[in-house]
Amino acid sequence: MLIALAVVALVLLVAISLVFVDRSVAALAERRAAEVLSEPFGRLATVRVLGRPFLTQALRGRYGEVHVTGGGLVIGDLTGATLDARLNTVYLPARDLLHRRVEEITCDRVSGQVVLPFGELARVAPIPGLRLRLVGDRLMASAALPIPGFSQLARIDGQAVWTIGNGSAVWLRIRGVSVAGVSVPSIVMNQLLPALDVPVALPALPYGLRIDDVRPTREGLVVTGAADAPVFRRRTADSPGHPTS
Repeated sequence: MLIALAVVALVLLVAISLVFVDRSVAALAERRAAEVLSEPFGRLATVRVLGRPFLTQALRGRYGEVHVTGGGLVIGDLTGATLDARLNTVYLPARDLLHRRVEEITCDRVSGQVVLPFGELARVAPIPGLRLRLVGDRLMASAALPIPGFSQLARIDGQAVWTIGNGSAVWLRIRGVSVAGVSVPSIVMNQLLPALDVPVALPALPYGLRIDDVRPTREGLVVTGAADAPVFRRRTADSPGHPTS
C-alpha cells in the first residue's frame, strides 16, 4: 500500500514538475519573442504562445501560433493605434531561445488588424476641418469647404465611405452631402467631388501587413491585412525594424 502511494506521489510530482517546466519555457519564449516583435513600436507588445505542450514546440524550435497584441502604438505619423496579430508556424530555434538576445524570428504567415483612431485619420486626410464620428453603423463626416454661391466656408455633412486604393493608400469618399441639413444640388455636388473623394496615405503597417480590408468601428478604422513569410529582425542603425519578406 505504501509503495503504491509512493508511486502515485512520484507520478504527481513529475506531472507537476512538467507543467511548471512547460509554463516556464512558454514564458521564456514569450519574453524572447516580444523583444523582437515589439521593435516597430518602441514599446513592449504582449506576446502569447498558443498550443500545448510548449516544451515540445520549444525543442523543435517551431511554434504553431503566436498571438501579439499592443495598444497606444505609434505607426508612422499616427498615434494611439492598436494591433492584434497572429503569427502562424513561428521559428525560434532552441539555441536562440536560451541565449540572452534573439536577433531574428521568422514565420510562415502573419495576419491581423490595426485599429486607427478617427481623430488621427481626420488629421492626416487632405480635407479641411474634417471630423469623423460613428452614428449607429454609419460613419459620418463633416468638413469646412467653399461652396459655390456662399461667400465663406460652409460646414458640410455626409457619410464617410472608406475603400481600398492602390499601394498603402485608402480612399475616403463623402456621400449624401448636405449643408445645414439641406441636400446639395447635383450641379454643386459635381464641383465639390474632387474635394470629397480623396486618397489618404496610410503609413506602412506593422509586420509588413498588406491591406485587405477597411471598416469603421466604435474604436476607429479597422485595417486588416496579411503577409507571407515575413522575417522579424532586431533594429539596427541601418534598419527601421520592419520585417522583410
